[in-house]
Amino acid sequence: MIPMKLSDFACPSCGAAYEVAESITAKGKPGRADCIVCGGVLDSWQEPRMIAYRLVSSAEHKYSRVAVPPPPMAAMSR
Repeated sequence: MIPMKLSDFACPSCGAAYEVAESITAKGKPGRADCIVCGGVLDSWQEPRMIAYRLVSSAEHKYSRVAVPPPPMAAMSR
């Protein structure tokens, strides 16, 4: 089994969520990864690296931001 470094990544163009796996020991080649949702560049590298991007959720399926709720009310007297 090849040791991998795992991380989360969001497309800088559309916000699609990806999981990224990068080999720690295996050498790859220079390359580039493009977003499969919008076609934007996710990453490009000149070093010999082996990296895989896996789409987890496209931007339109992500939850919208929820406002922070107000602080709880002071304890009510009984």
